[in-house]
Amino acid sequence: MDLPAPDRLAEVLRQRFGLDAFRPGQQAAIEALFAHRRLLCIQPTGYGKSLLYQLPATLLPGLTLVISPLLALVRDQVGQLGARFDIPAASINSDQDDDENARAMAGATEGRVKILFVSPERLDNLEAWRFLLGLPIDLVVVDEAHCISTWGHDFRPSYRQIVRAVRTLAERRPSVRVLGLTATANARTEADIARQLAPDEATPLRVMRAAMDRPNLSLATVEAAGAPAKLAWLERFVAQSPGNGVLYCATRDQTAIVAGYLAQRGLEVAAYHAGLDPAAKRRLQREFLDGRWRAIAATNALGMGIDKSDLRFIVHVDVPGSITAYYQEVGRAGRDGLPARGVLLYDPADRRIQTHFIRSAQPTPEDFERVLAVIAPDADGAWPNLTRIRVRSGLHPTRVTVVLAELREQGHVEKVLIDRKQVYRRVQGTDTPLDLTRYTRQDAVRRAELDAMIRYAEGAVPCLMQALRRALGDDDAPACGRCDRCAPPAWADLPPVEANEGVAGWLLHRDVEIAGSRRPPMSAGLALLDGQLRAPPFIDFMRRRRQPGASLAPAVIDLLRRQLDALARRHTFEAVLPLPSRTWAQRDAVAALAAEHLGVPWGADALAWRDAPDARQGELLNNDQRRQNVRGRMGAALPGATEGALLLLDDYVGSGATLAEAARAVRVAGHGGDVVPLTIAKVRWRLGARGIV
Repeated sequence: MDLPAPDRLAEVLRQRFGLDAFRPGQQAAIEALFAHRRLLCIQPTGYGKSLLYQLPATLLPGLTLVISPLLALVRDQVGQLGARFDIPAASINSDQDDDENARAMAGATEGRVKILFVSPERLDNLEAWRFLLGLPIDLVVVDEAHCISTWGHDFRPSYRQIVRAVRTLAERRPSVRVLGLTATANARTEADIARQLAPDEATPLRVMRAAMDRPNLSLATVEAAGAPAKLAWLERFVAQSPGNGVLYCATRDQTAIVAGYLAQRGLEVAAYHAGLDPAAKRRLQREFLDGRWRAIAATNALGMGIDKSDLRFIVHVDVPGSITAYYQEVGRAGRDGLPARGVLLYDPADRRIQTHFIRSAQPTPEDFERVLAVIAPDADGAWPNLTRIRVRSGLHPTRVTVVLAELREQGHVEKVLIDRKQVYRRVQGTDTPLDLTRYTRQDAVRRAELDAMIRYAEGAVPCLMQALRRALGDDDAPACGRCDRCAPPAWADLPPVEANEGVAGWLLHRDVEIAGSRRPPMSAGLALLDGQLRAPPFIDFMRRRRQPGASLAPAVIDLLRRQLDALARRHTFEAVLPLPSRTWAQRDAVAALAAEHLGVPWGADALAWRDAPDARQGELLNNDQRRQNVRGRMGAALPGATEGALLLLDDYVGSGATLAEAARAVRVAGHGGDVVPLTIAKVRWRLGARGIV
């Protein structure tokens, strides 16, 4: 298709999108996409990058394929494209069930869909990839394009498949257009993206870059050491701030802590993260967009993809891993052009979690050797799937994913479909040494990015927005005149950071939820103590749990009774079933105490190992090994088919594998009522190493 006339573009903009004029640079970008076929746009958040493919999609005869990791944003866009602009759209991703994905695929195949969104991981699914190759794709959009570059702050192994996809689609349809979009790419990352998405060395990719300033966004940093200080500050800030906002957290557990505290203080705040059930995520997102929640405490599973233009504040409860990630996340505020604020809470201890993230994703030469060694057929000649490789290697799951992607790219391993199962097998005759220099480079990039982020948080920059812009390639960016460095009086209304004993007490006694499951059916339950806080009651319990004759501390007994009452308000219990344990000396005493409090019997031997696990869970290296260690090994002896609730009692929960196995056992034994877990503590196992975090 030739370049549409300017009048035609303006007509579509007005008739289809209800807009009288393009934003600065939009029309030029669309014209460049039609004229040059391959375009990389580096534009700030709030620029309106989505229009750069939505409008062309209405003019191109074939399908527009959008590859995006932002599932929350995709959900918004699919709905809005149909409802507001009469553009049929669909998505294929892991947040949807098989029926939803099947309907989306059918719509694309039958020509009833103009824009199809897919997550990058779907490109790694062999069946999905074959399906995409059969579609009449005229435009491929790579959203968050910085992720394909190992120089980028957020490189993702699954994005490597994008480059392969673009090249393969171009071979099949030479007329296909390619559009890369990102708000966070410095000059080095830009050059790497352009090199990978260019059709060939002789045909460079067209790049359009805009200035990264956000004139309506004001920035500040606040030093707040420790969770009690952060929570107390957040309560005051959210209460006094107008409008809605997002409270970014580094971990899923942190979202629960932040939302739980603010909610019990009377503020309408909910938690959102990737581990929630897809239906719950859709409901929370819809409610937030409709104004039901004052704020959402979220990981970037929501925050990077929320399509809510009127966010008035963004608070980072934890320091992010890079300035470029921070710019992208804080940039979700004020996309309607009205004044907005971005505040970073800084605790020097926050650096540890980001260092952990860097280390977890960084494979070593030994990791490659280990994965290669376990990719071998079993006794029946079957090659291993991803889960089997994780079990055999014991590596951190992220590292396994990274290593497999690299081994495939360098031709040492191939992924094949055998009997509808995706498995990995060695490529015979490959003796080329692995080139792992990109990981040395990537590690250096990520550590340098984190160092820059810490300098920003510590106030070692003269202007906050200037620091962000210069990190993103605006080398001549002036001081902004509105951040807390440039204009301190404008931030005089920020709450002070004060110690609060009440917050510390709440943290110690708060509800620590144990997630439920659909398979096997198990209700959500509670743990009494949060191991990540390392509070004295937790340390005392873990130290004394093996000692014969040792009892729970009085404060923990009080907390046990309180949580039993909380669970009894949700369920009608008929028995307490303690899980078998070789090390918990207090098991029977605690089970008897819980049963007496609930007024029900308890079964000392109702749950037992029919086949003892090969190792203790803490001795294993990742959660795949822990699930394999207990799967199918427990039995339940119940008095008969029962309908009341059963309380599963254990000393602590980590991966949840042992509780899930107990739930499976009682279901097999005929129990039809609720199954509810309760543990004294909740811990996080190390991944790729023994012990707890």
